Amino acid sequence: MSDANLGRLMILGLLAGGPLHGHQIRRTAELTGVENWGGVKVGALYGMLHRLEAEGLIAPVKVEQQGNRPQRTVYEITDDGLAELAIHRDRALTQPSIYSTTVEAALKWPAGLDEDALQERLSRRRAALAAELDDLVAGRELYRQECKLPASALAGYRRGELHLRAELAWHDELEDLLGEIAAEQAGS
Repeated sequence: MSDANLGRLMILGLLAGGPLHGHQIRRTAELTGVENWGGVKVGALYGMLHRLEAEGLIAPVKVEQQGNRPQRTVYEITDDGLAELAIHRDRALTQPSIYSTTVEAALKWPAGLDEDALQERLSRRRAALAAELDDLVAGRELYRQECKLPASALAGYRRGELHLRAELAWHDELEDLLGEIAAEQAGS
C-alpha cells in the first residue's frame, strides 16, 4: 500500500472541519509551513482542489465575492471524500514511511562514482539535511513566539527534528563505510 498523500490528507482534513474556500486552505498551509516540513507546494493547492472536485471528493457549496476581490469558491467534503480521508489518515497513522529507498539504491549501485565523488555527493546531502534541521527548529521557534502552537504542531515539529537528527547520525556512521562501499563496487 502506498504512503498517504499529504496534500489530500491536509485538504480533506481541513474540509472535514467545515466548508472553506481555497484561500483559507492556502493560508493555513502557509501558516503551518507545510511546504517546508511536508513538501506540499502551496501554489499547487488550487490544482489539488480542482482534482479533488473532479474526483467527487469535495463539492462546491457556494461562490463568494467581497468587493472587487476575485470570486472564491467555498468547498465542502463529500461522503466519498470522508472515505478517502479515512484511507489517507489510516495510512499516515499506521504505516511508517521513514525510509528513503532512493539513497539506499544509490549506495547499492554507485557505478561510475569513485569514493571522492560519492563522498562529495553525500556531503552535499548531509549539508542539505543540516540546513533543513536548522530551518525546522528556527521555524518552530518563530511560530512559538508569534502564536501559541497546539500540542499536535509541537509533536509534528519534534518528530521532524528527530528524523533529521537520525539521518545526520546515519551520515556520520556512513563516513566510516565509504571505503568499504567503494571497494565492494570496484570488486564487482
